[in-house]
Amino acid sequence: MANNKGKVVVDAIEPQVKGKHEHVENASSTSRPLGITERVLLERQRINGWGTVTTVLMVDSTQELKQDDLRKALGLLTKRYPLLRMRIRETADEVFFEEMEDHDKVDFDLLDQITADNWVQGTEAELNDYHFDITSGPLWRVKLLKENFSEGKYKNAVVFTFMHVICDALSIFALQRKLLEFLNSLSSGQEVEAESLPLRPPLESLADVLHPSTKEKILFSSFFKFQQTKAFLVKPKNLFLSIYPPVARKDPAVTKKTSLLARSLPEEETKLLINRCKENRCTVHGLITASTHLAIARILHRGKHDLKSPVSLESSYTISLRKDCEPKLSNEEFGAYMTASGLTIAVPPVEPNDKQGFWEFARECSRKVHAQLDSGKYRNLPKLYQCVDVRSYCKMSNIDFNEGRRVQILNITNCGALVTKQAEDVRYKFAGWYFGLQGTKTSHLFGNNIMTIDGRLYWAVEYFPHVTTMTQAEEVFDSTLEVIKQACME
Repeated sequence: MANNKGKVVVDAIEPQVKGKHEHVENASSTSRPLGITERVLLERQRINGWGTVTTVLMVDSTQELKQDDLRKALGLLTKRYPLLRMRIRETADEVFFEEMEDHDKVDFDLLDQITADNWVQGTEAELNDYHFDITSGPLWRVKLLKENFSEGKYKNAVVFTFMHVICDALSIFALQRKLLEFLNSLSSGQEVEAESLPLRPPLESLADVLHPSTKEKILFSSFFKFQQTKAFLVKPKNLFLSIYPPVARKDPAVTKKTSLLARSLPEEETKLLINRCKENRCTVHGLITASTHLAIARILHRGKHDLKSPVSLESSYTISLRKDCEPKLSNEEFGAYMTASGLTIAVPPVEPNDKQGFWEFARECSRKVHAQLDSGKYRNLPKLYQCVDVRSYCKMSNIDFNEGRRVQILNITNCGALVTKQAEDVRYKFAGWYFGLQGTKTSHLFGNNIMTIDGRLYWAVEYFPHVTTMTQAEEVFDSTLEVIKQACME
């Protein structure tokens, strides 16, 4: 809030947690043990090299970006969000978040050999440099690409990389929205202060529904032992790679990395897409699920003409667990509050001009997801974590076959509709946002990371050039958007 002397004070009481009062550690607390989900995310990065999150925030301005203001704004973020001040300390029995000795430290640097209009290159460079010194911290870093001037605007790209153990996509967006707020306050000459939010307990301490019952503990433990045995005896079968083998099988010298493709839909097309979903009694997530799976199925049929229909595809989707917390956590809370759940979807042979058939399939996809939400099945993974040895669980994903790919062909992370809340007259304006997860050693084939921000849809696809070619990834992405266009915009 601003006082009458031009000072902006960001109160520690924000963001508010909806619902009854809860006991949380004092804002001055500097340490807490990692929760089980955080332990899994940490070990997946250490053992599998998986899960580092890299995002790019694009900013337009009528004036050059003042780097001193950006540094100050980043410093204010560290004061506000406790997890940005953390390192990781381990004992024989426990793993802790612990505040860094230099708790104001920000790992910020210029990446001025890459211009902002080449942000995909800059984002990929950071995405594939996923090593952090966890014992000293911080567990995040920021790179500013070289500013360029185009269409009467100064264009900047700020690339953030986080260890997944401290955050999810929703909290990163909220953090970067706060960064823009700080930047604009500083640019107008205001003095800005930020007070620390409390260091929240881990996810499992906030959501009783994630605790497995005695019966579930027995079932999950038995299931995990079966999966361990199966992994030892049977190689995972990925339908896409059985038809289109991994690139590295023919070209062992290919660079192994995580790459990104990005597209966006203008506000008018995004609005039309949403309205078509409402008219057809379908969720936007159902539309996205149907279009991605249908695009994959058509590509598979082209590669194997005798493939039976309907073709069953294995996939997964990410879901926020904030509503499972008691009280519910807002998207403003910075932390890792998400999980993933698997789907097996039978894709019917819908022809490109069969709109009725497509929307029936999209509604079926929506029903499948909602069935998991209604039954609580989506909570199975965080419950499983509490019934197994974390390191043994992560080691199961370390396989050489098919470049570490398991059965899932694709993943969908749909963060929903979000807003920047920016005024029209601010200096630094939001101009785009994309993110990707590191998955070079083990992951799905295609990761779809989607947000609708201020009415415009932003969509990034992760792919791995040692697994699928860029041409294949572009075909999947473009075919998906073509399916949406045929269903919604023609």
